[in-house]
Amino acid sequence: MPPKKSKSARSRYMIADFTPQEKDRVLRHCVKKQTSISGFLSAVALDDIRKGSKERQPEEEVTITLKIPREQNAKLQMFAHRQNKTPDQFCHDILLPTLEKGKTSFSSKTQSLRYYLSPEEHRLLKTYLKSKNLSARTYISFLALKELNQDNKK
Repeated sequence: MPPKKSKSARSRYMIADFTPQEKDRVLRHCVKKQTSISGFLSAVALDDIRKGSKERQPEEEVTITLKIPREQNAKLQMFAHRQNKTPDQFCHDILLPTLEKGKTSFSSKTQSLRYYLSPEEHRLLKTYLKSKNLSARTYISFLALKELNQDNKK
């Protein structure tokens, strides 16, 4: 589905940060698809807003494998047992509050790409990201890379 055209010009910009290798992947993708970097990044961002309220399931299942020393594993088992939880439930309860509070960050070895939005799109995206406690610089780059990975699988 093509992105909805805004009634006003795309005069506001935002920044997405990538490692040099990731930036090169985005540039090659845009050349291959004959689209602008700004068009690609803004489409990814606005598509996520549209999907956010319609298609996204409330929870996604993630499997994490931890390699910890035997003594630490015993402690994990004991802490979970004391709270009548499985180790998975115990880790879930510890991890989620940290994810809720934390803001995504980026390393200093990044390169920026700029993308343009209309004032309405800019306001929508800023409001959406703020409500989810996400950084525009890192979340949009995450979405762009996710999109590139999906294209590679096709």
